[in-house]
Amino acid sequence: MVATQEDLLSVSSSFSRIIKQGVGKGPETCYSVLKENRLYIYIRNFKTSAEEVLIDKKEYNLVMRYRSSVISALSNELLQEASQLLRISFDSFHQDWNFHTNSGILLLVDNTFNPDVKIDEEFEKKLFQTVRMVGSQLHKFPYDLKVVKYTQDICAIESQESKLPLEYLLLEQGQTDLLLTYTIEIKKGYFKNRGLFEKIFNRSIQDIFLMWDCKHNKSYLIFTFNKVY
Repeated sequence: MVATQEDLLSVSSSFSRIIKQGVGKGPETCYSVLKENRLYIYIRNFKTSAEEVLIDKKEYNLVMRYRSSVISALSNELLQEASQLLRISFDSFHQDWNFHTNSGILLLVDNTFNPDVKIDEEFEKKLFQTVRMVGSQLHKFPYDLKVVKYTQDICAIESQESKLPLEYLLLEQGQTDLLLTYTIEIKKGYFKNRGLFEKIFNRSIQDIFLMWDCKHNKSYLIFTFNKVY
């Protein structure tokens, strides 16, 4: 299906409504972009009063766990709403948040197919070399990298075999808080190396997001860029 702008506006409006009903406050900005089998929902300026208190106390891990838990509780409803409006069978839901920029991304995926994105081979080679170099220092060597979205606003990279055996053990034991804290630390490492990626993209990076798809043994590393005026 080719989604119209009206379809995507309906998704954004529905997501804002569902989040507001579930959380008590909706985002100031919420817009949707569909690329093949992936729906990206960009959210900005969305903090509840409770989150503001936790952030003032620098309880960043706690506020991340709180936000992730609340949105996870709404994930089935959000998946159903997007699937119905766009007539696409989205079957996985991912999220990540950056409180220092008051922004986040929701990613919904239809895993029945995985289309290719055509980009310059030399650019892709440099990008993947840098992702592997930085990623292996922070977590594990990224395997089977694939660019799944690249525009003037965003670059999303999919990696296979994303988790270590110990991490799967923690998941089985329900130790999700430890994994969330670990993810925050990994993302900090990518932020510290932001300059390396900005040289490759020739763009100023606004945000970096990291999401895990444990069911399909994948991860998504997403860069968003500052607008050029």
